[in-house]
Amino acid sequence: MYSKLQLYYMSGTGNSFRAAEWMADTTQSQGLHLSVQAMDAIRPAQVQSEAGTLTGLFLPTHAFTAPWGMIRFVLQWPRVKTAEAFVLVTRGGLEFGRFHMPGMEGTAGYLMALLLRWKGYRIRGVMGLDMPSNWLTVHPSLSPQSVESMESRAQPKAEGYILDLLAGKSRWHGWICLLLGLLLAPASLGYLLYGRFFLAKMFFANEQCNRCGLCAQNCPFGAIRMRGSPYWTYSCESCMRCMAYCPKEAIEAGHSWAIVLYYLASIPVGVYMARWLGGGARVVQYGYYLLSILLAYGIFWRLIRIRWINRLFTWTTLTHVFRRYHEPSTPLGAWTRRPDS
Repeated sequence: MYSKLQLYYMSGTGNSFRAAEWMADTTQSQGLHLSVQAMDAIRPAQVQSEAGTLTGLFLPTHAFTAPWGMIRFVLQWPRVKTAEAFVLVTRGGLEFGRFHMPGMEGTAGYLMALLLRWKGYRIRGVMGLDMPSNWLTVHPSLSPQSVESMESRAQPKAEGYILDLLAGKSRWHGWICLLLGLLLAPASLGYLLYGRFFLAKMFFANEQCNRCGLCAQNCPFGAIRMRGSPYWTYSCESCMRCMAYCPKEAIEAGHSWAIVLYYLASIPVGVYMARWLGGGARVVQYGYYLLSILLAYGIFWRLIRIRWINRLFTWTTLTHVFRRYHEPSTPLGAWTRRPDS
């Protein structure tokens, strides 16, 4: 039915990448021309699909929807006429002993399916896959035992799914999550318009940073600038790769700093704008929000060069004691393009 399988992934700590690799390894014996590529390793205009090609899209869940980086990537794809595609969304699950809490992908999978359909693809299916939650800004890594347990359940699901698709079946999962995601759409929109920029400016390097530049070199969005120490720009998607793979565990997400930043960015201007600018307040307030965070972060980034200030913010963030996470079988060097076969 198919002569080619091409898989594109967005992955920070390896979950979506690993799901793509599981599917690719499972299909090695199918005689397909196989390609697995990172989203940042190819220009969108170079994505080509034709009859006999099955295209897979792999992405994480951010705020119950798709990350802006992946949305933008697919929006730039060329239109097609006869190609087929599917979407797999990894969602952060949690496990504590015998208790397992599945993740919730919300609108992520079906939003990307809709964009692919708009590009001309015939959609064969959508799937959500529970993988260990990697949101290190909020919580520490799960235990190695929990990670292994979750992956042992996820792998056969991913492998079975791709075999069903190659056999000509269509598989549509996650309807309940979609309905919940629609209810949570305001929160998802708030993340895309506000939250992702705020989260980007929470990152900083503690005094253990040796300025090696590894984080900047491997950021899939080119969001980190080395200005002596790392500086996070608005291009950051909070994929967690920098924090997960830093050999010094020097990258923090400042919780105490976030409190200061939130106050500077929202509370004073919200009161002022509502009082003085009436109906035009929202547009101006949004501009103020982005500008105030940018300026405040610039000052913060300079201040943390002072040792005692750096230590103050380091010791008052929970990430300093959080265990880091990346997919256990995925070293940093795995992000290079897998050769076509």
